[in-house]
Amino acid sequence: LPLMVERRYRELIRRGPLPGNPATVWEILVRAPNWVGDAVMSLPVLWGLRRLYPEASLTVLASPRVAPLFAGLPGLKEVIPYPMGWGKWRLLRSLRKRYDLALALPNSFEAAFGLWLTGVPYRLGYSADGRSPFLTLVVRGRRRLEGLHQVYYYLGLLTALGEVREFIPPTLSLTPAEREEGQVRFRFQAVNPGRPWVGLAPGAAYGPAKRWPPESFAQVAYRLQKEFAVNLVLLGGPEDREAALAVQDHSPAQILDLTGRTSLRQALMVLSQLKVLITNDSGLMHAAAALGVPVVAIFGSTDPRTTGPFSSRAKVLYQGLPCSPCLRRTCKIGYPCLAAITSEEVFQAAAPWLAEHP
Repeated sequence: LPLMVERRYRELIRRGPLPGNPATVWEILVRAPNWVGDAVMSLPVLWGLRRLYPEASLTVLASPRVAPLFAGLPGLKEVIPYPMGWGKWRLLRSLRKRYDLALALPNSFEAAFGLWLTGVPYRLGYSADGRSPFLTLVVRGRRRLEGLHQVYYYLGLLTALGEVREFIPPTLSLTPAEREEGQVRFRFQAVNPGRPWVGLAPGAAYGPAKRWPPESFAQVAYRLQKEFAVNLVLLGGPEDREAALAVQDHSPAQILDLTGRTSLRQALMVLSQLKVLITNDSGLMHAAAALGVPVVAIFGSTDPRTTGPFSSRAKVLYQGLPCSPCLRRTCKIGYPCLAAITSEEVFQAAAPWLAEHP
């Protein structure tokens, strides 16, 4: 861990009893974050739990939106989809008395209350949202972690259970069969057979203050295809269809559009085949980084220090204007932080990854 992170961790305050001998902890339940990017950034917590409790089995409770991320991760016993509506209360009751320790990674009241309903004897989470009465082990002082990357924020919870001095960065893996499926998906759809694929992710769930203009994506796409003969693919969920269509409308480049046409797991397969992903601050950005795919990440209203791609193979473009990061969904003054990032900058950030290809 960086020394600054270690110092901040020492400022956290633990309240409540510890589980005791690690050998007595056999079953651990982890309530995962609800968004893809947050779920990816929480992955080091699972590795940390395996280190602290090597004999324990880990179960992840995750919304259906993010549950596929955890498939195939080493050391996981089970991934339980956490339903919406009244079904979640029935599920939580069905989990009663099955676990020795549980962690609430989201800061919401519901995450802690849900773990209380399961009857887990040791329930860990940050003090937030008035939920402390439903936790047995509370970490106070989370504001002292402001300015650190979200990866370190999630990992800080483990300081209540033991010393945290090392960690494994967010890492996703695919089976050989999944990687082969990703290759097959591209094999017969290449405009330029044998040439690399570049991904474009013009959407972002948070709002337009995180979305670089589609016409700018279109300009970069056209130039990359013209100068490097790359194949191009648009990626995103159904909510990103409008942005993807706008990119196609503004670009003469030939682009394969998979927006809204893949499951999350299939999107990971596609990401694994890319030479580089050009993306807004989004869940796909974090997933690509966790797969080891080079990323060009464009930031507007959010802060790359705290939610940037956690990867040495990433180039972040961020203007850092006096009003940045405002963390707003919309902007009353025309999104100057995004408008200031030019297509030339993005092209130059992506080009070195493509120059490596023969």
